[in-house]
Amino acid sequence: MSCGGVLYTALSLEDVIAADAPTSPKVEADARGDYLRCRNCGARVPMKRITTSAGVGFRVAGPP
Repeated sequence: MSCGGVLYTALSLEDVIAADAPTSPKVEADARGDYLRCRNCGARVPMKRITTSAGVGFRVAGPP
């Protein structure tokens, strides 16, 4: 993220956003994949979909 602001806070050790938690930031999807919009600067931040035994979640995607 280019602005250096806080994107979200995760409470798990894996830093995964639960997709269905009411307090989770809204992960959107487009032709390039899943992403969050930075609440500080509006930048598109790519997210990686993670499926665990607890359900679907997201984490910030690494470099391509």
